[in-house]
Amino acid sequence: MRLDSRAGHGGSLRAAWLSGAAAILAVTGAYGQDAPPDTGPDNTVLLETITVTSPRQRAAVPVRPVAGSGSPISSDSTPSTVASSNPPSFEAQQQRFERRPGAETVVSVTEREPGKLTNLGDIFQETPGVFISESGTFISMRGSDIANEGSRNGRGIRAYLDGFPLGRTEAGFTNALIDPLATDYVEVYRGGNSLRYGALATGGALNFVSKTGRSAPGTGLTVFGGSFGTLQTQIENGGVRGPFDWYLQGNLFEKDGYQIHTSQQDYRFSGNVGWNITPNIESRTFFAVGKTNLDMGDSVPLDQLETQRRGAVGWATQYNARLDFEYQRLANRTTIHDGNTTYELGSYFLNTGLDHLPVPMAGIIDYGWRDMGLSGRVEHKTSLAGLPTELVAGLRIGYTEGDFDRFQHLNQGTAKGRQIYDWAFSSWLVESYAESAIEILPRVRLFTGLQGVFTTRDLDDQYRGGAVATVPPIPGSIPQPGRVNALLGYERDFQALNPKFGVNLEHTRNHFVFANVTRSFEVPSGADFANIFAVDRGLGRIPQLDAQSAWTWETGVRGGWERFKYDITFYHMRLHNEILTRCATEIGAGCTSSNTVAFNADHTIHNGFELGVKTLPFVNVFKDGDSVFANVVWNYTDFRFDDDPVFGNNRLPVIPEHQLYSELGYRHPSGFFGSVNLRYLSDRSTTFDGSGGDAFVVPGYTLLGAKVGWQAPDKSWSVFVEGRNLSDVVYAADFAPSPTVPVTQNPGRPPFTFTPTRSPMVKPGEGRAVYAGLSVRF
Repeated sequence: MRLDSRAGHGGSLRAAWLSGAAAILAVTGAYGQDAPPDTGPDNTVLLETITVTSPRQRAAVPVRPVAGSGSPISSDSTPSTVASSNPPSFEAQQQRFERRPGAETVVSVTEREPGKLTNLGDIFQETPGVFISESGTFISMRGSDIANEGSRNGRGIRAYLDGFPLGRTEAGFTNALIDPLATDYVEVYRGGNSLRYGALATGGALNFVSKTGRSAPGTGLTVFGGSFGTLQTQIENGGVRGPFDWYLQGNLFEKDGYQIHTSQQDYRFSGNVGWNITPNIESRTFFAVGKTNLDMGDSVPLDQLETQRRGAVGWATQYNARLDFEYQRLANRTTIHDGNTTYELGSYFLNTGLDHLPVPMAGIIDYGWRDMGLSGRVEHKTSLAGLPTELVAGLRIGYTEGDFDRFQHLNQGTAKGRQIYDWAFSSWLVESYAESAIEILPRVRLFTGLQGVFTTRDLDDQYRGGAVATVPPIPGSIPQPGRVNALLGYERDFQALNPKFGVNLEHTRNHFVFANVTRSFEVPSGADFANIFAVDRGLGRIPQLDAQSAWTWETGVRGGWERFKYDITFYHMRLHNEILTRCATEIGAGCTSSNTVAFNADHTIHNGFELGVKTLPFVNVFKDGDSVFANVVWNYTDFRFDDDPVFGNNRLPVIPEHQLYSELGYRHPSGFFGSVNLRYLSDRSTTFDGSGGDAFVVPGYTLLGAKVGWQAPDKSWSVFVEGRNLSDVVYAADFAPSPTVPVTQNPGRPPFTFTPTRSPMVKPGEGRAVYAGLSVRF
């Protein structure tokens, strides 16, 4: 069976190109007026390629960046010139983001206190609005990616590395491509706040900015290790010589894992080279290679979590379920400065391969895909009607092609058997955007923007081997996937316009009020379509998916004083066609794991409150320059169906109503520090319809942690010891939701019978752990 909605390809593609061209003409057409003299480069909010002078040295009273924004609290700082704006410095972005109209924050990685740094959770644990599972593998912003179907790898969040897409154009992002040790800072756009990055995803966008020879000069060595066979090492080197700068790093991470069959090995090498070709032309080339080998443990029943927290021997262990991933990446960004105008040109290529046995009934997955793209951006500083104005416009074109093969398995999952799928996949993504910021009154800016998007999803089934019978999991047989004879292909395209309106008021110096209204748009992934075809077997009984869209109303305040920083946001999001999970009743009455599908919920509502506070309640306690610090992050969520014909007004599962992180600690001017912390999550439902009672609710939990260490004032040495889950709490770290209480197929031959499950399946969280690390820089 093949779906075709490609009739509008040509017109839609031309419309997207014309939209981008018109936006760029709007910017370049404003050349006639120069920027007013009172608007210096350090006051820009949208223009990101302007060289600024800003602090880079560690503060005399050192504290970590403010919750979410990365803003340092300090009593003194020494300015140093940052000679490159490709990429912009952390301090420059921090100043710009404070003056923008939405929940956009910058999180420093290099300025954080020494401690465990192995996954996304370690980066974002103090960032409002971001939910990450304790394992660091599942990330959600404002309720994104809570469906059971699809890729479950950050869908609903667009991720970028140095402004280039981090993964396939048609999916969320690929977690294995992220290297925290090579990252300088992360730009976080919650909701649809960034037309440049985020309007294609309901949850928002993340841009990971790499270290360079200018931001991380010298040579560094790091060794980290601890519980569950964890070991991490890194060597890095950066420097500047004449018009060139360079940064190179390599790191190794391995662990045995807390659960049975959860060992992991990561090997990564990356770097970049910058070249100031002329005083007005900068070029930077990025490169990276890496490999991940991961054993995938089994989930366990929630009602047996106490006795099986170290895992159980199930299908994943018996059939050696694993994920082997490798990648090679090359990108370049060049900026050209011409007075009040800057041009930015970019290109990238990403080659990735995945050899994966998720479960026996899925078989061995052998995927290889290539991502490539071009981008252009124009920034212009001018005045309109005498008002200071910033204008930006850009165009991004991305293309993905992939070879997606699937095989039956041999030798307990260690070898490939008969091929059952031979898919050739491709996807185009064309985005154009334009945005303006006009200072209508001193310290009052109005923002308007528009993004146009056109994207395709094409799958060509090249299999010609005929039907293959499925072997069900019955006693005396080895379970195997099968397929029907019908070809499973599709051709879809989607397009949208996403506007943005916002305001930012600096009512008192360093205190801001902001508000905005944005539209976001999210397209089903290739995995969503493949899931429907696999369940439906090409018979056309299940309706196809549409894109989801959302309007978000948002308001908040942020800023602070020398010893108190705050970031508070309220949001109300109304979604249409949110991509969630339902039982495929067209296929069978029982709701098993093999007949749930992605579907469009008519209307859903996501409401939330995001709070981040950092304080220095006491200073000069025992010695001049010391401080006591207290930090809090609290996320409150209320995500629900809105009069859905099947699910009514039920609360959506997965994301807890309350998420709290708090920390209390002390710092001495000699470099000694110590702190205790608490992380709390409230109860979480595992079913979309709320069925199953308390047995299908994952209990909330509280985890206690502590850290002590020392860092030289010049950062040349640091050492730390950190404890996680010190009270050894038994808890569920992650789980996949189901539309209702699922059923399991009873042993035997057709006609099959089913029994409702007594408990949901969950991933156990890690027990008490202690880690230690040492870093030296010279």
